[in-house]
Amino acid sequence: MTTGNTMLLNESDANKTVELHINDELDLMLPANPPATGYVWELISFDTTVLVQDDTCLIASDKAIGAGGISIIKFHTIATGQSEVKLICHKPVEPDTPPLKTFAVTVISKQ
Repeated sequence: MTTGNTMLLNESDANKTVELHINDELDLMLPANPPATGYVWELISFDTTVLVQDDTCLIASDKAIGAGGISIIKFHTIATGQSEVKLICHKPVEPDTPPLKTFAVTVISKQ
């Protein structure tokens, strides 16, 4: 559990640089495809000396079976430094297929 502030980012924030302080939370809210499509957001890289991944959840856009929605990927800062957070939206069962989408953000963590 973090005790700092929370910064919410969405798909329009791709490739930005953001500044946080130690113990702040970073919530990435990215559009999720319906599960039946096989596409999921996968975390590719981040610096574990600067950030810790807390939780990931899916909020459905409606109650219909197989509905898409929003994937929320949560992190919090644990030390000063800089980290690129990179994710891809792809079908894990088709590793040779290029990602449908990518998302990256640079996090600068300060005291």
